[in-house]
Amino acid sequence: MFSKLDTCVSVLAIFEAASVILAASAAKFLYIDLCIGRLQPWWPYLAPAPLLATTLYLFLKRADLYDPSSISQPAVPYGRIFGALVTSFLLLLGILYILKVADWYSRGWFLTWFAISALLLITVRIAGMHYVRRMVAQGRIRQRIAMFGDPDFITAMKASVETADPSPAIEGIYLAPTNARPENLHSDGGLEELKNAIERRRYDTIIIGFPAEHIESIKAAVNDLASYSTELLLCTKLEREPLIVRGARQIGTLRADIVNLVPLSESNRVLKAALDYILAGAGLFLLSPLLILIAIAIKLDSPGPVFFRQRRYGQNNRIFRIYKFRTMLVTEDGQHIKQAERNDPRVTRIGWFLRRTSLDELPQLINVLTGDMSIVGPRPHALAHDQLFDQQLDLFSLRRRVRPGLTGWAQVHGFRGETKTTLDIRKRVEHDLYYIDNWSIWLDLEIVMRTLFVLFRGAY
Repeated sequence: MFSKLDTCVSVLAIFEAASVILAASAAKFLYIDLCIGRLQPWWPYLAPAPLLATTLYLFLKRADLYDPSSISQPAVPYGRIFGALVTSFLLLLGILYILKVADWYSRGWFLTWFAISALLLITVRIAGMHYVRRMVAQGRIRQRIAMFGDPDFITAMKASVETADPSPAIEGIYLAPTNARPENLHSDGGLEELKNAIERRRYDTIIIGFPAEHIESIKAAVNDLASYSTELLLCTKLEREPLIVRGARQIGTLRADIVNLVPLSESNRVLKAALDYILAGAGLFLLSPLLILIAIAIKLDSPGPVFFRQRRYGQNNRIFRIYKFRTMLVTEDGQHIKQAERNDPRVTRIGWFLRRTSLDELPQLINVLTGDMSIVGPRPHALAHDQLFDQQLDLFSLRRRVRPGLTGWAQVHGFRGETKTTLDIRKRVEHDLYYIDNWSIWLDLEIVMRTLFVLFRGAY
């Protein structure tokens, strides 16, 4: 969906969370201070508010009320909003009861808090939906589209897309090498120029169009563009060698197959990033004594640096340097890198223990805080291995639509360590793509918990 619309969803979520926190404060003032006339400190009444705001966000999201398309609709979903609010309050009451602190709070304050929360929540939602509809009507929120392919095909696609209401913004035309050059069609370059412009110009959607007989050109374009976090559409029907499609989209009179979904919406990216920073920051703080002991042990065990740094592909093919504790006598980072094997003679004595327990991966918490990695995501490989796997498996590059992770869906299912065969790679990719297409905050938390139970298996 449109990147600006995703931003509006994130802002709406923040305002709605703030509204229930503000409601707790207002209820304390109106009921406790004015009605009862009992002056009490504020913090006990504000303490449960962030928990309510968090659970409310999750229930609203589960009800698809943070889906970008829902906030651009004219009808306000009062029933679903009210249901999410009631469920959140009941859950909060249950938690306070289990913690044996429910008796601290007046029922009158709770009812006042609920009433003010409902009023503010509905008000914020109506205002947010009205603002988005006005922005769409004024053309200030528009889908940003780039097109790539055969010039004649693009001319027809452009005419079809421009019939949509509201009309999307076609902000880039990129042409495949051909002798045909329609005079009325401006070109921003070819495939390489498109790849360089994807992040800089923040396209929401890329549409590919070729005659059906140009199967090799289509497959090459899809393989090159599928690793970016952008919706990828193909408007060519392939009968003999169909690609994996994830649905269909209608833009104006143009109907196209979806060959690549946007992995995470803006609001989901914010939620995932918040979890990453919380877990990485807490992990570095709590594990700092252990990290210092490991660093000392490495220096005493063998000559060389404490940390091993190596270039890896990150999200959208960006190259970054990954941090690990050094576990080998060598630190390779070239075109020919040998994978670690069982009983590998290059592994040091302390390195064997670190790899066995996966403690060598802990410095990647730094990569999480710098924004290069996530706690959960597809594991990154050395550049040379990634380039080799790209050649062996067409779908491999799809893993790079999200940030790489310290652990992942593949790892908790036993696909860790050395990849000896193409089948090993394929199984990892299948699990990674399942994770990307089915991401939720609950799936991340499940993977983190399951990782704790498999840390002592599968590494060499």
